[in-house]
Amino acid sequence: MQNLLSFKGGFSNKKAGVTAQLMLIHFVDENGIHIIYSPHLDLSGYGKTKDEAKQSFEDSFADFMDYTINKKTLGEVLKQLGWKVKGKSKRPKKVIVPSMSDILDKSYVSEIFDKYQTQTFHTPVQIPQFS
Repeated sequence: MQNLLSFKGGFSNKKAGVTAQLMLIHFVDENGIHIIYSPHLDLSGYGKTKDEAKQSFEDSFADFMDYTINKKTLGEVLKQLGWKVKGKSKRPKKVIVPSMSDILDKSYVSEIFDKYQTQTFHTPVQIPQFS
């Protein structure tokens, strides 16, 4: 069984963006479904295998970026998820991902670690410039 997972967080956009480091959690639920979850974005993917869950997560990530960019809500959604934006809203200088302690304070994230055997990994993702 391969223990290393990777996530290609490539989302292309004509505008400049920032790179963020995300923690992803992989676990298998009580029904045998593989789940990959990002507490930083509150996104998940699932499948019958780890590879299917990874592909599903990549699709969810792309859909999330596409939708929030088209609706011009990416910055607001990230702020609601606990991200901090330094600088002007239209031209942020720095985007800060919520800390691990903030993430673990969320009861549903703690529950994942308490209930399931998990595997975590960190991955860089490109967050496009937003307004």
